[in-house]
Amino acid sequence: MVFPCEDVSRRILPVFRALMARKLVGRYGLTQVKAASLLGVSQPSINHYLTSKRGRLESLREMEELERLTDELAEKVAKGLIDREAIIEGFCKLCRRMRENPRLNEA
Repeated sequence: MVFPCEDVSRRILPVFRALMARKLVGRYGLTQVKAASLLGVSQPSINHYLTSKRGRLESLREMEELERLTDELAEKVAKGLIDREAIIEGFCKLCRRMRENPRLNEA
């Protein structure tokens, strides 16, 4: 049996991390090491997200809510306004909304 949060995390979390990594490094100029520390992943993981070796960006990029959340969170993280716990809380809120989104099953 696969629980809803498990499915969303398996499918959406890599995309979420990839978008966050791209925004933190590309838009806000954080180093890969700093972005990795803030997201709770390794620097090689950030490199993989940046080179699209992880996180199927093309399959979920249209999901406006995911884009909006990562824009908001990346800006707050880059400015030092939130910590890792707030990022996790934001993802959990997204997870609850995504489980209700029929487009998730198409991803």
